[in-house]
Amino acid sequence: MFEHLWVMGLLFVFGFVTTVLIVPVFKGLAHTFGFVSAPGIRKTHTQPTPMLGGITIFVPFCLVFTCFFVLSLTDRLSPYHADRFQMLSLFLGSAWIMLLGTIDDRAPLGWRKKLLGQIVGTLIPVLGGHTIATATLPLFGPVDFGLLGIPLFMIAVIAITNAINLIDGIDGLAGGICFFAALTSGIIGLSNGDLFPATISFVISGSLLGFLMYNFPPASMFLGDGGSMLIGFLLGTLAMSAQAIAPGQRLGTSVMILVPFLPFGIPLFEVGLSIVRRWFRGQAIFLGDGDHLHYRVRDKTENPRLTVAIFYLFSATFCALTLFLVLRLESGIVKFLIVIASIVLFGGVIASIGLYRVANFSTTLRNRRHFRYLGSYLSSMRRRIEKSQSIDDLIDLLESGVSDLNFDTVEVFYDGRTVKKWSNPRKVHPHATRMDSEATLGGGRLSVKWQRPIHHEEPYNEYLRMTWSRFLAALGDDPAVRAGNPTASEETNLSGTIDTNAQSRD
Repeated sequence: MFEHLWVMGLLFVFGFVTTVLIVPVFKGLAHTFGFVSAPGIRKTHTQPTPMLGGITIFVPFCLVFTCFFVLSLTDRLSPYHADRFQMLSLFLGSAWIMLLGTIDDRAPLGWRKKLLGQIVGTLIPVLGGHTIATATLPLFGPVDFGLLGIPLFMIAVIAITNAINLIDGIDGLAGGICFFAALTSGIIGLSNGDLFPATISFVISGSLLGFLMYNFPPASMFLGDGGSMLIGFLLGTLAMSAQAIAPGQRLGTSVMILVPFLPFGIPLFEVGLSIVRRWFRGQAIFLGDGDHLHYRVRDKTENPRLTVAIFYLFSATFCALTLFLVLRLESGIVKFLIVIASIVLFGGVIASIGLYRVANFSTTLRNRRHFRYLGSYLSSMRRRIEKSQSIDDLIDLLESGVSDLNFDTVEVFYDGRTVKKWSNPRKVHPHATRMDSEATLGGGRLSVKWQRPIHHEEPYNEYLRMTWSRFLAALGDDPAVRAGNPTASEETNLSGTIDTNAQSRD
């Protein structure tokens, strides 16, 4: 282990320096080609922020991988279990996932297309020989999974990939958590004499630390889906082999199957919490919302840096617990630290659940039908957008804000001139505070303003906002709206103002 430690240190420094140097370059490219995140509700940045951070992680990974792979062709690395097909498939799968996420950053693909792309990406390392062969299960001991190891491997990698993508909602959060996970993976690979996972993990950890120089709150560069999915996929795949005798083969003794997932404990806990929360509320499980744990903690602390520091603490605790178990350190001090770490993590779980006010469980169940309605509304409106024949048909769909979502008013403007307006004659929650908002459709000449009541239940209020925002985004992506230039007949139809007394729904 120690004879290669200085090499790993150099790889760490290489990853750090390379990323620090190339981030400014890709900042400029992101602005040039439109890979930027615009400011918005629930977003802390006030200026368009570049999202090509994933490439700044991929570049040093690509350079180090190429050198390692060339050396392996000379058979100099054969004593270190460097399987060429597994190495190459890991690289190709990672490149595919980064490309998939980068495309999604530029033009959102939707969860179905992204999941399909992730399945394709995970098949690449499977074809290269990665799988879960054997693992030790509680109460059962060593288990040989055989062919079942392939789908288990794919599910595990996809779960970790999406978990990292899910927590990438606050500056520095995903990058910091993955820094600890990568460092843990590198130490484990080094202790097992497996230089490939160790090499990749150390260069990735250095790159992530360099990237955090620009991504720590307030961030001037984001990972984007291309970055969060890349590091999730890469580290998730390595987690299946970092403790192995050979890449892709799980160690079958003394290590339970849950151990490789411990470094990703926070994002996986976030995924589980989100699924349970959305199911209880009646929300669509695969559609994101703005009620994630990291947002709750941020709202509680009112300090983004303190928020990520709290998550870093728990992430470091998970990683330390992983190292204690894998390296089989059995001193009294280590056992004491394992107990302390377990108590800290258990306390964190209880505190996290408490942030969602479990006492209001009965209220949540009563409101399930309202959340379910919002989900069906979005699906219905997307189908109606697809069937619309003209820009007039598309604009008429905006009336649903008043008729279906109980907004006070919805007003459509073309070149700053009101062309349509719908008003609700019977306002819902008349004593509630009102919110006025506006948006430009498709980046063109059409814009929408609306007024709605602020509901007393914040999760519903947030889900309503996101539902309407997604509807407007789908409307703005339609070619007719994006063109922002109605035909002559359509422009004539848009020349007047229409006041509609839409009926309200309770």
